[in-house]
Amino acid sequence: MHRVRRRLRNNRLSSDGAFPSTKERPMPTTHPIPPGSEPLQPSFIGLHPELCFAPTWLSRTQRGYTSLTAKEFSGTTCAHRLAVMLLLGPLEGTDMALHRCGNASCHNPFHLYAGGDAENRRDKLLHQGSHPRWGMFGLTRLAGRHHVHMPHPLVLSKEASRLSMNFDNFTPGKCVRSAWLHPTYDGFRQLRATAMSGEVVGAHRKVYTLFNGPLDKYDIVSHACGDPTCLNPFHLFISGRQPCPRDFDVKHDKRFRLSAEGLAMIADFGKGSADIAKELGVHPQTVVSRRANLRRSPNTSW
Repeated sequence: MHRVRRRLRNNRLSSDGAFPSTKERPMPTTHPIPPGSEPLQPSFIGLHPELCFAPTWLSRTQRGYTSLTAKEFSGTTCAHRLAVMLLLGPLEGTDMALHRCGNASCHNPFHLYAGGDAENRRDKLLHQGSHPRWGMFGLTRLAGRHHVHMPHPLVLSKEASRLSMNFDNFTPGKCVRSAWLHPTYDGFRQLRATAMSGEVVGAHRKVYTLFNGPLDKYDIVSHACGDPTCLNPFHLFISGRQPCPRDFDVKHDKRFRLSAEGLAMIADFGKGSADIAKELGVHPQTVVSRRANLRRSPNTSW
């Protein structure tokens, strides 16, 4: 019972948006969103320097690593590597994104640093005796329909990072910008210089997915602060969906070339996805994704 009460106390945010020390007993606080900018999804729950951050909305490999799609990298990328590049600095040459906590599913920037093979080997030896055991102050936070697991690692690596920047947490009242990121033509920031729009490859969309919750490609991520270069998850929220998914695809996905007849075939659920994909000459996942969007929003304009 005493441990449950202690966890409930530590489950509150401090006034600066960070989790309090496990020795503190603060009163609950709230951080209002500016009028007219009410989020449609749960807001960021905060980070703690000592606790991991492992949300359940990201896919996970058998080795425990989480990942998400990054179009500018032409595929999926490990979540912890994206967190380093977005918030700590660019990774060059033999640089590796390493976990000070030894938890492969964690992408808490407090627990990440840039190192090499030597540091990675030393970290493995350091964490060899501590896993799968955890400290007593771990938490599990509810985030919408998902959870964020925040175990307490018994030991954190002290290896020096190849990047000079230190992460100093997210606070509700302060914008976060990463000067090394490339601008998009429509005013956002991205990891690599491309001709794609920020509503497709924007760094703010990756930050939202990493720290706030799941994101559909048709979801519109807005900034409560009004600064399109800001990467503070406290300032990011889903403000709506693209009004016409077909126009969005035609504009941003050069591989998507379905006629009105093809779209009507997809909307007819009487035929299997694989058969329709073969007939239209598209990947089966294209049909599955379109049908998922139709089930979610039956009245959506294509």
